[in-house]
Amino acid sequence: MSIPDKNIVVSTVCKRYNCSLSNIIRKKILYHGVSNGKSIVLCTPESRLHPQGHGWFDLTTKQVDLLDDADIAILAVRLEGYKIYYVDFKQLRQLITPDMSLNYSEDEKWRFYIWENYIKVRGKDKKFDIEPEFVSI
Repeated sequence: MSIPDKNIVVSTVCKRYNCSLSNIIRKKILYHGVSNGKSIVLCTPESRLHPQGHGWFDLTTKQVDLLDDADIAILAVRLEGYKIYYVDFKQLRQLITPDMSLNYSEDEKWRFYIWENYIKVRGKDKKFDIEPEFVSI
């Protein structure tokens, strides 16, 4: 099964927020723009499904900082099976605390597990409910 292309997400967000988004330099999955005078940042990671029935992705502290600094912060997770989960990052952010970060490479990061109807942050039991949008081929 395929993962939706990030250009589909960028186009959808541009239409929904009546804005133009451009790629943030040296950030493959991050875009920024302005919508009605407010700064907007889009982060669109992708994941395959794993045998445990979920996908996963990491966000670095730098990526989280960029999302935190925006007036409108959108996390659009692209998942195998032509699913896209659009999440208000400001709401999900409440589950992320510094003590839960992983430091196994040069950047600290948080790991997110994405199931069919919820996201969990590694180290936290609380579920963040979500619903996918399906992309037609």
